Amino acid sequence: MAANTTADSQKSGSKSSMNGTPRTTAHGRSTASGATSGAATGAASGGASNSASGSTSLSLLSGIEWGIGPTAARFQSALFAYHRGDYLRALPEFEKLGERLYRSGDWTRYVECSIYVLRLLAEQEDFKKVDKVEARLQEIESLRKSKTSSSHTLDAIGKPTTVDASPKLWSRLHYVLGICHVYRGNQHEAAMDRFRQSIQSAMTCDDRSALAWPLYGAATVLYARERFEDALRELDKLKTLLSCCPVSEIESSAHLLNALILRNQGRLDAALQATWEAFESLKDQPHLGLYLHTLATLGTIFTQKNEPQTARLYLDLARRSLKRQEFPRIARIIDEAMAKTGGAAHGYDLELNLKSGNLQEIRKGEIRFDGQFILRDLLRVFMSKSLKQPGATLSKEDLVREVWGESYRPQSHDNKIYVNIKRLRRLIEPEDGSTEYILRGKQGYYLNPNLKISVIASEAGE
Repeated sequence: MAANTTADSQKSGSKSSMNGTPRTTAHGRSTASGATSGAATGAASGGASNSASGSTSLSLLSGIEWGIGPTAARFQSALFAYHRGDYLRALPEFEKLGERLYRSGDWTRYVECSIYVLRLLAEQEDFKKVDKVEARLQEIESLRKSKTSSSHTLDAIGKPTTVDASPKLWSRLHYVLGICHVYRGNQHEAAMDRFRQSIQSAMTCDDRSALAWPLYGAATVLYARERFEDALRELDKLKTLLSCCPVSEIESSAHLLNALILRNQGRLDAALQATWEAFESLKDQPHLGLYLHTLATLGTIFTQKNEPQTARLYLDLARRSLKRQEFPRIARIIDEAMAKTGGAAHGYDLELNLKSGNLQEIRKGEIRFDGQFILRDLLRVFMSKSLKQPGATLSKEDLVREVWGESYRPQSHDNKIYVNIKRLRRLIEPEDGSTEYILRGKQGYYLNPNLKISVIASEAGE
């Protein structure tokens, strides 16, 4: 998601902005002037703003050509998924490609690939993996700073002992590492140190727009520290830079951060104006993450204006527009903001009422099983298991015992399990064919642990 999402993720509120009336697609996913599954490469991403589906030869942050071979094709595929907001597909593709590049000694491209990996891991809040990637990158940076050779000296196994990469690439890497610290919360000094390093690298490259990212990053830290006037001064510096060196992703993020600061200062009308400006800028740089945060920010502003119905309108639209598997951090921010509106605070993805036998799904509304008792019982088993132990897998033996009350026999039950899970998915999963709820593991099936679910018992106290 975009850089504008960073600072507010540490605070009790949430942020976002929007600049017009949102549209809703036939599948219930909203779009900001066509920005539904737009480029998921915002300010925090450090990604390239050009589409991955464009030219056959890529030249991105590193300033080197990726060429048109298999490696370039893999990178292009991962980047395309990233731009679409398909984070669950993009992350493993970038990780696999990164490992290949590292083993082959192509460390410049590895660094570029790692920028996307770090951004995706931060969105998933998987900071253990972030630490592992950062440790490897620190080793590579030590080689970069080494004075042993200026370019391509090889070690005993043929790997380069230094890294020949552009200052812009290293500036962006430090920026993204700083964003990772911001997302962790209470690591402001570590974040500022990374942003300072990012500025130092940016100062040595020809492209002055590289300075926009760390300047924005510094403003987010000041905002998180509630040094609002200092943050506004940093944004003024950034605005001056952007007037000479436009960076559309940062412009949207800066508008939104400005809105958040004004909101927290109690200047709500000015905050709304800044939020609309952020949304307006998204027309030129579609970004699903920024769009979601824009909606959430509108919700928080209208909550402070004592307009809870309007607040819930925007927050509900944001909730319906996201996939929790891909944006768990944003989902949490939206849930917290919804709770502050004083109504519809639970916002369950799935709510099964055993008394009525019906299901409420967050996008589709009420789903009736209409005599399909096996499907209802199958879902009940998944939800009950997940409530007790989120992410726990149900084996085929478990499913047969809990749903059919029988002992598992492969010839009798394998096809029955497959067919009924397929039917249940068709009933409750999104209409675009994606799988959000019932997932497959090595040992069986499980319900997505990131979901908010509820089971209403058939009798009180049951």
